[in-house]
Amino acid sequence: MKRLFFLTFIFFGCSVLTPLQKSRFIAVFHLIENASYEEAKEVVEDMISHEEYAQWPRTWYARGLLCQTAYREGVRVNNRKMYELYPNQLYVAFDSYEKALSLDTRGSIQKQLAPRYVLLANDFQKLGGKHYNDGEYKESLRAFENALKVTQSPILTVQTDTNLIYNTALAAFQSKERETAVRHLSRLHGYNHSTNVTHLLFSTYLEKGDTVSAKKVLKEGIDSYEENEDLILLLADLHFKQGNPEKSLDVLVSASLENPSKHIFPFTKGLIYQKTEQYRKAIGVYKQAFALAPGELLTHVNMATCYYNIGVEIEESSRSINNKGQVLDEKQRSTAAFDAAVEWLNKAYNQKPDNPLVIDKMQGLLERLNMSDRTNGMEDGTDHTNND
Repeated sequence: MKRLFFLTFIFFGCSVLTPLQKSRFIAVFHLIENASYEEAKEVVEDMISHEEYAQWPRTWYARGLLCQTAYREGVRVNNRKMYELYPNQLYVAFDSYEKALSLDTRGSIQKQLAPRYVLLANDFQKLGGKHYNDGEYKESLRAFENALKVTQSPILTVQTDTNLIYNTALAAFQSKERETAVRHLSRLHGYNHSTNVTHLLFSTYLEKGDTVSAKKVLKEGIDSYEENEDLILLLADLHFKQGNPEKSLDVLVSASLENPSKHIFPFTKGLIYQKTEQYRKAIGVYKQAFALAPGELLTHVNMATCYYNIGVEIEESSRSINNKGQVLDEKQRSTAAFDAAVEWLNKAYNQKPDNPLVIDKMQGLLERLNMSDRTNGMEDGTDHTNND
């Protein structure tokens, strides 16, 4: 009974076909239904090569159905002969269905194709995911873009799948298809999809050399999202790399005013001051960051570095002084700076005595200060940095 319904559905409205034509179609669909895919392929390809049959939409529908059915069954049972009945079998299925629609002037097969298209979109997405996981990004992009084409078909009434657009954009980004990536990412950015989309779009614009659009995207993202910390830091970093540290600082000052409890913004201000050799200003904002997050080791380490560099600057400037008293005063100042550097590294070491960064910085600093004897206890975890 089920088979009778299936065949009746297929041939609804086919009364214009001759008995011989009907028998050929019945044979094809019967072979597909019974998983005789090789035999069905022979019949279908023969029909497609026939001048008259090639003008019938159901000829192309039959090939699409054969490709899709054999592919899905082959994937299910892991039978390569089935899912590689044709090269690029899913694409052949889609092309065949589209050909059928183009020939179907009366729209008689659209209802039959709609559920097939839903399945086809899912199959393309799975194929795109497999290619992506295998590092085959161009093939992944092709599959995802075909999934998008299927879902955008006028025979379907489905909502925009933003996850599918995102996967397509990600595959385009990894494939270095920058124009394609921008197209899909811009669409998602307009939907306020996520900060990650904004980040990817920013990165793509930078790769294209379009810093104006990159800045614009970041500013829009910062305005759109409450959790925009990464975007703020990216904008500050972009200004800095373009030789505008003052603009970087302006971005971070505004961020600090809006997020006074977050240590990352004063910490990053400290980085900018440190990189531009304004060590005292750096220490000032590092202390703000330290007050907000006392456990952040990099704050300790960077403050120690700044104090050390201040000490070096004082020593270098004192070499041009001839007054012995002034030289002694400068010596005291440099020694105080070096001691402060050791103190901040010591605090970091006491918090994380096994941290490789802290150990390396501490040992390097003490060696430069001719205090290498104080590093002996660091190997066994003993703190000797306060021994005078």
